[in-house]
Formats: sequence, structure tokens, C-alpha cells
Amino acid sequence: MRFSLILCTVNRSKEVKEFLNSLVSQSYKDFEVILVDQNKDSKVLKIIEEFQILNIKYFQSTLGLSKSRNKGLKNATGEIVCFPDDDCTYPDILLENINSFFLKNNYGILMGKTIDKDTKKIVAGKINYFPSILNPNNLLGSSTTLFIKNNIKINFDEQFGLGALFNAEEENDLVFILLKSGVLGYYNPDINYVYHPPSDLDYKNLKRVKERSIGLGAFIAKHILSINGMKYFMKYNLVRPLSGSVLYLMKLDFIMSKYYYIRFIGIWTGFFKYLNNHRN
Repeated sequence: MRFSLILCTVNRSKEVKEFLNSLVSQSYKDFEVILVDQNKDSKVLKIIEEFQILNIKYFQSTLGLSKSRNKGLKNATGEIVCFPDDDCTYPDILLENINSFFLKNNYGILMGKTIDKDTKKIVAGKINYFPSILNPNNLLGSSTTLFIKNNIKINFDEQFGLGALFNAEEENDLVFILLKSGVLGYYNPDINYVYHPPSDLDYKNLKRVKERSIGLGAFIAKHILSINGMKYFMKYNLVRPLSGSVLYLMKLDFIMSKYYYIRFIGIWTGFFKYLNNHRN
């Protein structure tokens, strides 16, 4: 099966080069790179010149991760599409593993774990090291491990994702909608794992925490009228963040207590912001 790797990038050079290097050493070679450049300069074009061994198709886009991914999807010819971050790297056997999985199984979606290359700890998405079937109440993995069959209608909501109105949750929104429509999904961290810096584990970066929480709140507001959306509302708007803040405060862990409190504020901010923008 052919892969289309939709790589959207802005303000990164060294990391893009590292990712492309990880593709050169892939054991499975049938893939194209759809590189969507959100920069205003030509730095990325100069990097591409160093990787003529790879099949890279270059496009430009204005800021917005989901907007750029949608542009990449329109130009993808592969049977499997995926969405690597511009600061991740692939293990050498990743595409070989994914190809084998889709040939042997009838799933339309495969997700996996995003890990730190040195510690092997999960650094994005929920911490789950065991394979399981995906369902709307069980969204695992992150966009950098998202592989989807290209015969499925795929479209990111451009309100979500970096550079958009809500800075996160674009992949969960997409996967949630696809699973609700009947597409079968699976989480397999044993064969699908991608290396990524542990930026999500920086609990002191409260600006990032709040921005991502606002995205979660907007995601919940978008789906609040469904049974699954109501479950997320009960879990994240009413229970988990606030109780987590109180629990860590009782343990005198002020860093984690503040982290959960900021998540609580951010989720409610995003929730009402989304409802306000769509009240008409």
C-alpha cells in the first residue's frame, strides 16, 4: 500500500530535516511526502533540495494546521494517509508495520503511542500501553500516530488545530466523527509508535496548558448534544480537572494543582467560546 505523509510545518528547519532523515532509513519505501509549508520564506525549499531521494510534493498554505492538512489531503494519492508533526521522527520499521496491519485487518483507522525517544514514555495523548479498539468514548493516541485509509472521507474542522480559533483537538474531533459514522478504529502501541519531544509533559507551561484546554472545551461543546459528548462534559467540565486540582493541593503538589486548575478554567473558556460563536 502507498502512504501519503502529510507534513505541515511552520517555524522549524532542523526538526524537518531530522524527520526527513528518518524517512530515508524507512524499511518500507512506497510513500510520498506531501509537504505543506506555512512559512513566508524559502528555508523549507532549501531543505527539500537535500532530500531528492524522497518523493516530496511541495505546497504552500497560510497559517492553520487543519487548513494545511486539508490542502495536503486534496493532493494525496496514497491508500493510507498520515499526519506527522514537523518535530517528530519515525522508527525505521514504522511504515512496514502499518502496511502489514492494514493488509491483515479491516480497520479504517490506526493510532498508536507518541513517545520520548530516550525514556520511551508516552508524551502525548492518554497514557495507555495496551492495544484496544477505539470508540467515541476511548480516543487514544495523537495526530502524529494517526493513519487512515484514504477511501474514507477525511476533512479536518478548520476551527481546530494550531493557528486556528481553537489551538488543539483537531485529530480527536476528526476521529470522533469517523468512529461515530461507523468507521472501525484500533489503537496498537506495540507496532505504531512515533518519537516526539516531551513538550506536553511540561506542566509549568501554563500558557500551553490553557490553550490546549480551550481546544478540549470547544471539542466538548461541539459534541455536547450526543451521548458521548455529554460523557466528556461530565468527565472534563465537571469532575476530573477540578478534583485533580484539589487532590494535588491536598498533597501539597502546587505545580500539578495549578496545572489542573488552569485546565479547568481553559476547558470552560473553550466551551463557552464555542457555544457563543455558534449560537446563531
